[in-house]
Amino acid sequence: MKNASVWHRLPLPDGEVPVLLTRRARQSIGIKIRDGVVELIAAPGVSQQRLHQVLQQRYDWIVGHVLRQRSHLEAGEELSRLALLGEPLALRLIGGARKTVRREGGELLVAGVADGDAAALKAALATFLKREAAMLFPGRLSLLAAHCRRKPSGLQLSSARTRWGSCSADGRIRLNWRLAQAPLAVVDYVAAHELAHLEHMNHSPAFWAETERLCPGWRDARRWLRQHGGGLFVLD
Repeated sequence: MKNASVWHRLPLPDGEVPVLLTRRARQSIGIKIRDGVVELIAAPGVSQQRLHQVLQQRYDWIVGHVLRQRSHLEAGEELSRLALLGEPLALRLIGGARKTVRREGGELLVAGVADGDAAALKAALATFLKREAAMLFPGRLSLLAAHCRRKPSGLQLSSARTRWGSCSADGRIRLNWRLAQAPLAVVDYVAAHELAHLEHMNHSPAFWAETERLCPGWRDARRWLRQHGGGLFVLD
């Protein structure tokens, strides 16, 4: 962040984060987040208006990563809970040679992981969440897509660290598997957001009107993501 200066302060759910601005020759606008500080990297000719526009477009991603860095588990700290569709579940290690994770009441029972092996525990939980996402997301997307003029050409799970979902020009939608930890309304919002891109590949008023039509409660869901999205990255 050499030669960067504080250019703006971005509001967060629990305060604000400084945004540094570095000017240097480059074609695109870059965003780096380090130690809870945001750095924008842009060419000298990029206008202030464009910089603010990029901040707003990437706000959810920025907030998620800042909160993730703030709440990142310290090395050796025990992971004792994991949310599934917004419900926190206690983790309990049980015997067994094969790595499995299953829900039983308010607990996730984890087999085949040695006590204290944080890496193996996180890997087992990530596999479990991906499986849950693979079972849940297609049905939610189909339910919403039934109300769309254009239909998605396919669905894939995403491991992206920069966005919750995406929609390609050919109509293929990707949803981040980490959303399986979020409340169902949040999953529906992200799915609706990407379905709206089938009609509007932008974030124009018409796009947001389409999102509203598909998911009337999208504002509350987006607010939840802005406040809690960073915590969904507890698993890599």
